[in-house]
Amino acid sequence: MNLCSGNFRIFPGEKIFQEPSPESCQLMKPAVSIVTPAYNRARLLPRAWNSLLRQTEQDFQWIVVDDGSTDDTPEVVRGFADPRIDYVWQENGGTCAARNRGDREIRADFVVYLDSDDELFGDSALAEMLAEIKAARPEITHVSFTVVGGDGRRPRESHIESDRLEADYADLACEQKARGEFISICRRETALAFPWPPFNGLEHLRHLAMARQGPVLMINKPARIYHATDDSLIGAASALRRAASMADALAQLIGEHKPIWMARCPCQLGRHSFYRAMYLALSGRAIRAWPCLWRAFLHGDGNIRVKAALLLPCCLFPLWMRKKLFLWYPRHV
Repeated sequence: MNLCSGNFRIFPGEKIFQEPSPESCQLMKPAVSIVTPAYNRARLLPRAWNSLLRQTEQDFQWIVVDDGSTDDTPEVVRGFADPRIDYVWQENGGTCAARNRGDREIRADFVVYLDSDDELFGDSALAEMLAEIKAARPEITHVSFTVVGGDGRRPRESHIESDRLEADYADLACEQKARGEFISICRRETALAFPWPPFNGLEHLRHLAMARQGPVLMINKPARIYHATDDSLIGAASALRRAASMADALAQLIGEHKPIWMARCPCQLGRHSFYRAMYLALSGRAIRAWPCLWRAFLHGDGNIRVKAALLLPCCLFPLWMRKKLFLWYPRHV
C-alpha cells in the first residue's frame, strides 16, 4: 500500500478513492497524524471526529484502525466522507496491535494517539501540542498533556507537580513528579522506534522505554477528555477479560524496571507486584500470585499492604468467586 494514502480509505478488499499519483504525495503531508484504534465503537466515533473538526489546526490525518468490529463502524467512518481519514481494517488483535497497525500509515512528522471513546479538550489542543513538540529540544522524546474526565474535572490520579517540567526515566518510573493519565505527541521516528507492547493494556511499558532514550516534557494543561464506558480498558469487566494479558505485561514491567525501583522507590515494586498478583488470581493462576503478594507486603506502602491482605484469602476461593468479588468491590484498581 502506498503510504501517501490520504485521498482514499481502506476497507476490506475495497478502496473508496483512487490512489494519488506519486507527484502529489509531497502536497499531501499533513501537519499531524492521529491514530485511533476502534472496536465496535460506531456510536462513539462521531464524538471523537467532531472534536477533531472543532480544532483550529485542521491540517491532520486521522487514521482509524478497525480492530475487527462487528457493528457499523465501517459505515460510520464512510459517512464522515473526508479525505483526511484513512480507515484500515484488521482481524481483532487488541488495542496495542491496532495502534501498531496505525503507525504504518503515519504520513506526518508528528503523531497523537486518541482513543475512540475520548475526545480532544477545547478547540486548540492539536495546535498547542504541535507548537510544543516543534519547539522542544531534539532530546525530548515526547510531550505530554493532562487529561480531564467527561464531567470537566481532572481525574484524581492525574498529577504534575508544576506547570511544566522535564521528567527523566527515574522520575517517570517512580511516578514522583508526574503520574496518571496523559495524552502525548511525539515525532514519527520516535513512534516507529518504540512499538506498542504486545499486551492488551499497560501502555506505560512504551512510555518508560521512550523515557530511557530521553526526557519527557510534561505540560500541566488538559488536551484530552476521558469518557468512561462499559468496555473501556479501566472497566471491571474489561479488566477481567484481559487479566491474563495484564499479568504477563506486569511481569515484563517488573522485570525491566525493578532495578530503578529498588534503588529509588521500592514502593513501586510493591505496588506493581500487588497488581500482578491480582491479575494472576483473576486469570486462574492464583498459585503464582503468592510470591507477588510477598513482595507487595515487603515493599508496598500501607495502602498496598491492606489490599494485599484482602487479596490473600481470596486466592483460596474458586475462580468464579474471585471474579464475582472483583466485580462487586468498587475499588478494584
